[in-house]
Amino acid sequence: MSAPCYCCSNKPFSQCCEIFLTGKAYPNTAEALMRSRYSAFVTGNLTYLRKTWHPDTCPKLNGDDLQTRWSRLDVIQSKRGLKKSIVEFKAWFDDDGEERALHEISLFKLHKKRWVYVEPLPAWP
Repeated sequence: MSAPCYCCSNKPFSQCCEIFLTGKAYPNTAEALMRSRYSAFVTGNLTYLRKTWHPDTCPKLNGDDLQTRWSRLDVIQSKRGLKKSIVEFKAWFDDDGEERALHEISLFKLHKKRWVYVEPLPAWP
């Protein structure tokens, strides 16, 4: 049994996000994609982050973008749609010894039959 998954799903990493990060499978929901992207940020997997970001909104990423020390993920709510979905979450991180959270409402869309991250939304629609 492997260590718990970084995405806080209560599943082993080997049976959760690792299968996505290694390319053995692709998430079939926006929430699963968001969780796997969180794990990619934790493990520094730039290739996966680029692959799962909508090409119209993907920034130029480099190793400096992965310096944050993430500690846990809380999925607050998600809304599944046929072509777009929304996931609200808090991603907790260490800020010079103090725990802080990135609170985001994220838009995901189907692109070439796969879920991709598009952008943060200003509020829950």
